[in-house]
Amino acid sequence: MMSEGIGKPARRKVKRARERNRARQQRRLAVMEGKVAAGSEHAFLARYFPSYNPDKFTHRALAWLFSSRSPVAKLTALVAIMILVFFVSNFLMAGRIFPNVYAMGVAVGELTPAEAKQAIRRHWDHDLLIDITVDGERLRQAQPSELGLSIDNSALAAGAKAAGLAGIPMGINIEPELSVSHSKAQSLLLDLTEAVYVQQYEAGYKWSGGRLITVPGRRGRHLDITESLRLLKQNTGDIVAYRRFQLPTIPLNPTVMDSSPFLDQAIVFLQDGVRIRGYDPFADEMISFRADQRQVAEWLTAGENGLAVRASAFRDFIDSENLKLVGGGRYIDELLAIDKLQEALNAGMPDIILRLNYLPEPYTVIRRDTGFRIGRKEGIPYELIRDANPTVNWGALVVGQEIQIPSRDVLLPQDPVPNKRIIVDLQSQWLVAFENGHVRFSWGISSGRENAPTYPGIFQILTHNPKSFGSSYALCSDLGTNCNQWEMFWFMGIYEVVPGLMNGFHGAVKLPNGNLLGGGYTYEPTTFGCIMSLNSRAKELYDWAETGTVVEIVSDEFAPESELGRYALEYISTVDTNYRPVEG
Repeated sequence: MMSEGIGKPARRKVKRARERNRARQQRRLAVMEGKVAAGSEHAFLARYFPSYNPDKFTHRALAWLFSSRSPVAKLTALVAIMILVFFVSNFLMAGRIFPNVYAMGVAVGELTPAEAKQAIRRHWDHDLLIDITVDGERLRQAQPSELGLSIDNSALAAGAKAAGLAGIPMGINIEPELSVSHSKAQSLLLDLTEAVYVQQYEAGYKWSGGRLITVPGRRGRHLDITESLRLLKQNTGDIVAYRRFQLPTIPLNPTVMDSSPFLDQAIVFLQDGVRIRGYDPFADEMISFRADQRQVAEWLTAGENGLAVRASAFRDFIDSENLKLVGGGRYIDELLAIDKLQEALNAGMPDIILRLNYLPEPYTVIRRDTGFRIGRKEGIPYELIRDANPTVNWGALVVGQEIQIPSRDVLLPQDPVPNKRIIVDLQSQWLVAFENGHVRFSWGISSGRENAPTYPGIFQILTHNPKSFGSSYALCSDLGTNCNQWEMFWFMGIYEVVPGLMNGFHGAVKLPNGNLLGGGYTYEPTTFGCIMSLNSRAKELYDWAETGTVVEIVSDEFAPESELGRYALEYISTVDTNYRPVEG
């Protein structure tokens, strides 16, 4: 009895264990079937949701819902899938870009590719401005196209469409593929060169509190175009994304940073004031320019071995004076003026004379004009006028025709000597030489004969030769001798007739037959263009008139331009021009 009672419960326990084991196997099979079902959902979601990741919580939840045996869970999953399918189908059928998609920062979600293309182009052409900066400061703003940048907005819109649901929920930005036009970028950079350029500041001086103090040198810069182009091509994406392009520069270092070693020299140069004058050698006119110590101090800088000219500051002064002079056809040559100031600094002589130059000017042809007559009226040899007008037919001038008279400066290539001037009157055949406004020499001369006349005009002494040579077929024929060279004593050239042949002052002319031209003292037009004096007087003039001395030759065709020229004619009228001295 006891043994039977004990055996029944044991069998029931074994049966229940078997049932529990069978249930566990059925549940494992159901789970496996659920995983297969979930795998099919993975494929579905991956097809319509490019950003789908089965490891994410949301997608795992969907998989769990499908694997769940709960009807409510499966219904919920089915509704969610239907909503997603509707959402995706709606955008696919409408051909629109999914939400939360950006192209180059422009929101293109829910737009068609065509609309997105237009929005991108509008942003690129009108809204996108890039700051161009130098040393951290904005120089200007530029549109991408000005920098030579371009995009393919069609490809960018297509990329946004292909992004699908990748922008949900966090959003996605599609970056453009950019190209650079080397020539357009280089053109803009060349235009910016001047704005970027900062000249280095050489150590100098300025007045402060009534005394001269030193100013240290500062570095300058200029645009590095080659490196700018390289950086533009290398960092195009970042430049557009951050809307900033930092231009690289090359530093410009001053020669001297400390001007204190030459402070005493600057004080001495400035202490009594600097005198600056302009000299017109044609009018024999001296003009004073106003410049105080404060202004002059800014013209000075420290060189390696002494004071030097700060060209930029001095050039500003010259430019301001030229504005006043240009109305009269005159100007100061900046480079020559800088050289003159440097010479004054080297010599420690604060008295500076700057030459006034002349601009070319037009001339209108009048009745009976020829090139030769125009030259004599203008005081410029015809050959120089002809060379300045290579297209003019000088044999057929027309009244009212305009020709160009070259700058008169071509006649005075040397530095003029302000305190000496020689006046020659072709009418009276007389010469008067002035020094410091006073008559130094006065005597009769012989100028060029009718078929080889001396040119009137304003010239200067260019050469000195104690003995020179010349020849003329006409002269030799007149004398009935062989055409040979003749000798001229104390020759000083004043202008070139043709290349290699000069007219000028001289003394006696020794002919090939041993005789002297004109007997050596005639006061009538006898020479072949030169101005002849008695030999002893020619020697005096030769020794006195240094290179650069101005010569003003006047006639009934060319009136005096200087006060000394006008005074010389009055003076000549008081002397006995018939007096004929004999050579001793």
